[in-house]
Amino acid sequence: MTSTVRIPDGFVEELKARIRPSDIIGRKVKLTKKGKEWVGLSPFTNEKTPSFYVNDQKRIFKCFSSGLGGDVISFVMETERLSFMEAVEKLADEAGMQLPKASPEAAEEYDHRKRLQQACEAAASYFEDRLLSSEGAAARTYLEGRGLRTGAWKRHRLGYAPDDWRKTTEHLKAEGFTIKEILEAGLAKESDKGGEPYDAFRGRVMFPITDAR
Repeated sequence: MTSTVRIPDGFVEELKARIRPSDIIGRKVKLTKKGKEWVGLSPFTNEKTPSFYVNDQKRIFKCFSSGLGGDVISFVMETERLSFMEAVEKLADEAGMQLPKASPEAAEEYDHRKRLQQACEAAASYFEDRLLSSEGAAARTYLEGRGLRTGAWKRHRLGYAPDDWRKTTEHLKAEGFTIKEILEAGLAKESDKGGEPYDAFRGRVMFPITDAR
């Protein structure tokens, strides 16, 4: 029976480190090696041109046609309609790992870290959208001048942080994140003058760094 308390974060990270994403994902998607990545048709849409990427080194997948992405656990959750715990149990069984008993403290810490990761993901998606908007025109010109074309922008999730003190923060608040979460995720900073927190990134091209764990 699936536990109602999440397992320790360290166990999840070890599980993801042991499993090669392409091995699991390759059972549902016909993958072709392309450089350091694997490419295939999206299992989430009816696309005809492959835009689904798997990176074993970073332990992630990204589907550009649907916008979905994440680790092997989230892939199993999406494709098999399983809960997080059910997906972990399934993969742990394949990896020969025994599920430990989780403490409430470990569950709380995991939830907190997951929430901050979600805030960063929401910000990255927002920056991607802004790069393709009218306010990202100068940033696009800069990238093209450096030899980076649209395909590279999308593949590496390049973005643009608006040249504004509050836009990103207000967007994240509208997405349901609290100021405390936005600050802890490093996406906003406290004002030295006692005012409202302000955006940590403004008027710049954004190159996201993915947590390979």
